[in-house]
Amino acid sequence: MIINKIETGIGLSYKEDGKRIIKTIPYSEYPSYFYIHEEQIKPNKIKVKDKWGRFDLELSYETDDSYKDLEGDSLVKVSWKPNHSRYVYNVRRYFEKQGNEDLVNPTYEADVKHEYRYAIDNIDSIKEYNLTKLYFDMEWMQGGEFDEQITCITCRIDGEDFCYTWLPNEGSEADVINDFLDKIVSSDADMIISWFGWKFDIPKLIERAVANGIDIRRISPYSQITGVSNVKGTIKCNTEIIHRYSPVSQPIKGRIVVPLDLAFERQWNDSQRGTLPSMALDYVSETILGNKKLVSTKFPDKNEFFARGWIEDNETYIEYAIKDTQLISDLDNKMNITDSILSLQKLLVAPFDACFYASNMGTIYFSRTAHWKAPTGRKTGRKDYDGAMVYDPLSEATNGLHWGVAAFDFAGLYPSMMVARNISWETKSTKPTSFAVNLSTPKDFSENSNEDMLYYNTDKLGMLPKSVLNLKTLRDSYKQNRKNSTSEEEYNKWDSNQMAVKRLMASFYGVLAYQGFGWADVDLAASITASAREAIRSAAFKAREL
Repeated sequence: MIINKIETGIGLSYKEDGKRIIKTIPYSEYPSYFYIHEEQIKPNKIKVKDKWGRFDLELSYETDDSYKDLEGDSLVKVSWKPNHSRYVYNVRRYFEKQGNEDLVNPTYEADVKHEYRYAIDNIDSIKEYNLTKLYFDMEWMQGGEFDEQITCITCRIDGEDFCYTWLPNEGSEADVINDFLDKIVSSDADMIISWFGWKFDIPKLIERAVANGIDIRRISPYSQITGVSNVKGTIKCNTEIIHRYSPVSQPIKGRIVVPLDLAFERQWNDSQRGTLPSMALDYVSETILGNKKLVSTKFPDKNEFFARGWIEDNETYIEYAIKDTQLISDLDNKMNITDSILSLQKLLVAPFDACFYASNMGTIYFSRTAHWKAPTGRKTGRKDYDGAMVYDPLSEATNGLHWGVAAFDFAGLYPSMMVARNISWETKSTKPTSFAVNLSTPKDFSENSNEDMLYYNTDKLGMLPKSVLNLKTLRDSYKQNRKNSTSEEEYNKWDSNQMAVKRLMASFYGVLAYQGFGWADVDLAASITASAREAIRSAAFKAREL
């Protein structure tokens, strides 16, 4: 299922029996909203100004026993008419300001994106079907008579390669663009997958389509592309907007735009194999596939190849472009990248773009499970705390051959500490209770400190450790299914599912440490790292005793 915010509300796009289903939920049926404290209620009229003009908004207030903050105090739900998510900022500031001071009063969940909120409130499961994946790459001239014009577009669908190109005396750039757009529409691709396409290829495609008088909006089932509009009967693109696309932007409404570069980087880092020195397609494909980009024997210099290859070595130029698309497809298939993200989307029951950053994953997961509303995230000054403990072998020990070496490792150290200490928002206390965490756990074996203590109640299992335990059980079941699988397809399915759970659990610590996020709590983050240091320190002590 494809979940997008569109111009009029929420768009849902999926297939049933091979046929594309398009649904639109307008703001009138599902308005934007957030929460405030009862004492913050103000007159129900507010004036706002944006690029569309000045508007009078009529505020509505709603109470319910379930609207509580972490301390159990009652909250009030605020919405407005005419409703649109672009007014959230104006209404939020209306309640957060006090006199001449800015951002004094708290609001709750005003930073939750409209499409995320809809998924949390209304979608219980992601509709599954075999999504059509379209891999693509583009080349364009860099200098000369045809500077910046698209010379070649290649794509791969279901293992079949397609190439669209032209020459100065044969065809046109417009023909190439139209043929490629036709392929997207005729294949009804669910996923448009590229390597840094969000940064280069898609903005270039939009710019050149508009320059050739082509309505590129036709590739969207909603006829909506972020930054592209019909102005007095003429298609225009806002270059500032399209060149500000982020990796997770979903500009083509009704289709999923996949930043395979970011998805691969996340998966690689999660595997704890370190950071690659380069994210260039040539380097990554050689590292993972043992295969590189094609090199022209006529123009071995890359810059010269791009300047002259299109006309003077066109056959190699086309082969080069096709191979780029093949490498992108092969990387995805070998690493199971997009399927892993789709598994995470299914687990979260969320829009596709929510599956890349811990803050987005945390927003959706904890909003579904918590019995309280989180404060709106604010960009505040960073509060430093001690992180992990890493012993330097060059300073902690002497070089050379050693006997009686003890090696130890912890499975899921941070999640384990959340469970072991019952670390959670609602269990935290400054008064002595069952679980004590020394935030100043020293690294040195000879030192001890009791300067900075936090405590965690054990009256009931906290939401954070409960989430960890539930997800661990789920992951164990997926791993068992993977072990029992009888085909490569079945194995990959369960492997993607267990990796999705692993990524979600790993995101919990990042959520707590990101202070611009409503669910962030530096005390919890510091408690987790302190507990981890103590575990490592205890293991090291034990090793010394042995």
